[in-house]
Amino acid sequence: MTETDQTAARRRVHLHIGVHFAGTTRIVEGLRQNSQGFAERGIRTPPARLYRQAMTGLLERLDGLPPIETEEIELLDDILQGNTAKAVIMADANWASPLAEALHSDRLYPDIGTRVAPIAELFESSDLRLSMALRNPAAFVQSAQDSGKARGATNAFLRNVQPETLRWCDTVDALRSALPNVPLTLWCEEDTPLIWPRVMRQIAGLPKDATLRGGFAALRDLIQPEGLKRLQVFLAGHPPETDAQYERTVLAFLDKYGKEDALDEPCDLPGWDANVIETVTQHYEDDIAVLSARDDITFIAPASMAG
Repeated sequence: MTETDQTAARRRVHLHIGVHFAGTTRIVEGLRQNSQGFAERGIRTPPARLYRQAMTGLLERLDGLPPIETEEIELLDDILQGNTAKAVIMADANWASPLAEALHSDRLYPDIGTRVAPIAELFESSDLRLSMALRNPAAFVQSAQDSGKARGATNAFLRNVQPETLRWCDTVDALRSALPNVPLTLWCEEDTPLIWPRVMRQIAGLPKDATLRGGFAALRDLIQPEGLKRLQVFLAGHPPETDAQYERTVLAFLDKYGKEDALDEPCDLPGWDANVIETVTQHYEDDIAVLSARDDITFIAPASMAG
């Protein structure tokens, strides 16, 4: 293999794999907004149609076999369309599994390991990284029902699942068992209004002081337009020195200018009364505490929660 091929094979490849209803669309939009600035740093954010088509085509041709290194290089060349890159970032919530399959058993994303492993294998010679956002299972299932997607699977799931057994730790354990050596970054969708710039920098592999476009994307639906403008002006005039300072500022503006009930996530699922929702939520918080303490995971949490 030539020196050029070796360099291509060791590109950093970051795949954001979901989950559904946890901000993947926002990440895709954030990548698009920052594409020019990222490209200047050697980071490419190709259009989703390119990488979905190229990856699906190669997986179909391989039919379960592992790719050889030249196929991986050709795949990246197809995705990059002749552009050079030190890093490539791609996102698709369906990589964790289609929504219907995320809800076809007694736990969330039961086949995530077998789903993601063949995709990860496409980039075995690259410096592969994964990321995934989590969300309160009660809000997740409510969103699935409200979306009208995979309606049959969602209804069957609600009829058969014991909600108190839903644990993201089970999902993450399955993913880590399948891919124990691939760096994994997690965060909670509920925290994104406070940590969004850190999420984007982590995905892009950028330093803490890197400038981003769309840094308030996770706030736009939560804060009144006037409040967002005032927040932007305030931060421009008073740049925070720490993540904690940034978060305190955002929380203060949310308190004053937040849209009424914007942070509320009502849950109206058959058989899920207040006690069930409280239990599910407590288990979610317990899981986050466990996952954020694991050495094999990078967990992005608000600075006030960092241990």
